This record gives sequence, structure tokens and C-alpha cells, in this order.
Amino acid sequence: MDIVRKHFKIIDSTNTWAKHNVHLFPHDKITLVTADEQTAGRGRFRRKWESPANQNLYATFCFFIEKHRLDIGNIPQVLALSAINALKKLGFNPQLKWPNDILLNHKKVSGILCETTPLSDHLGIILGIGINVNMPLELLQKIDRPATSLLVEQGNLLQIEEVLNSLQNAFIGDLEIFLEEGFAHFLSQYREGMQQWVGKNIRFHDNRYIWEGVFQSINHDGSLNMLLNTGESKNFLTGEILFD
Repeated sequence: MDIVRKHFKIIDSTNTWAKHNVHLFPHDKITLVTADEQTAGRGRFRRKWESPANQNLYATFCFFIEKHRLDIGNIPQVLALSAINALKKLGFNPQLKWPNDILLNHKKVSGILCETTPLSDHLGIILGIGINVNMPLELLQKIDRPATSLLVEQGNLLQIEEVLNSLQNAFIGDLEIFLEEGFAHFLSQYREGMQQWVGKNIRFHDNRYIWEGVFQSINHDGSLNMLLNTGESKNFLTGEILFD
């Protein structure tokens, strides 16, 4: 699948710009929106995503799928797997945190935000990703959650374009497979990435309540199964595992 790239020196948010302009994008290509700096970067749950100039990767992949598909929620999980494989090729050992955060040494290095826009006969997918590439420790320490960067973990500056090229090459192939075969093709890889959590005591926020219990397993649809401290088994389609 071909990519059309639109790059900005500075932008409010690659996702926001893409949502406002998705009706102009070609339906037979991926539109990739990137920026050197974001003034209003966003993560999940409306959190601010720190986006200093010329330090990190800020990118949004835009494409179109049929409205009737039931596996739209798995798309960010596929991108997370693509990003993990891209980082492995660059010499890192990333870990997956449900549903689509990426960690290095148990600290967040990348996050993904997926949004949709309904059009006449298709659904526009706005799939944003941020990767902390060359962000120094002093800026990372200002973030209210454990965070790291490729620079901090490896000790060397990386070319942001090199990271982006590795990511987009991985994701283009994975997206083509997903559109043909669905999430089933990626399920075993995703479960393997989550294996480190199985049997661990976790705290889980489902956007309303905080639950405590043991991480059990991943369902065929990518959702999470948890054995609560009350003895009840509970399934979650959305939410997040909380850091201690």
C-alpha cells in the first residue's frame, strides 16, 4: 500500500489535523501525517502528550476501512506490534502493556491513539503514535508517569527518520495482512507480548472504577480477562493497567 506523506515543522496535533482533513485523503493510499513539534499533542483519556521540537516521533497513519468491520478496536494493537518489531530491529527490547502502550525497562516510551471519522461509505481511521526518541532525562522526569526515551535507554542519539522508516515499513505490511485476515493472524504474537503479565497482581482502571486482581489472559478479540480479588472473573474491552 502506497504512502502519501504530509510533514509539518509545527502543528497542534497530527491526529487533530488529520481528523479535520480526512475527507481530502485518497482512499486507496495511507496518508502519513508527521511533525517536528506538537503544541497540543494528545494521548488516550485526553491526556497531554509532551511534544518538544525535534526530539521525538509524532505521526498519524490515516486510511479507510469498511464500516461493518467488527475488529476496528484491534487496529491500535496491530500498530503496537509493528512498533515493537521496529524497535527490536533497532536494537531495543520493548515490552507490551495492554492494550497498546510500549515500554522499555517498565517505563513508557510510546503511546497510540486511535480515532475514527464516519464518511459516506467507509470509516476513516486516524491512528496516531508518539515515540520518545531523543527526549532527555530532565524533560522525561517532568511527566507525571514513568517515561523513558530511546536516548535514555541506549545512550545514543537516533535519527528520527530512521525510527519512522522502520515503523512504517513494519506497519504497512501488518496493515495489509490485517485488512485481509483480521486480528486472528496477530493473536498469538499479541498474547506472547502480554505473557509477562499473566498471573501478576494488577490494578486496572476501566474509566469508571479501579479494579484489583490477577491478570489472567487475552481473549481472541484482544480484550483482557482479570480474576478480581472478590473471586469474580471480569472481561475488559477498554481501560488501562495502572503503574504502581
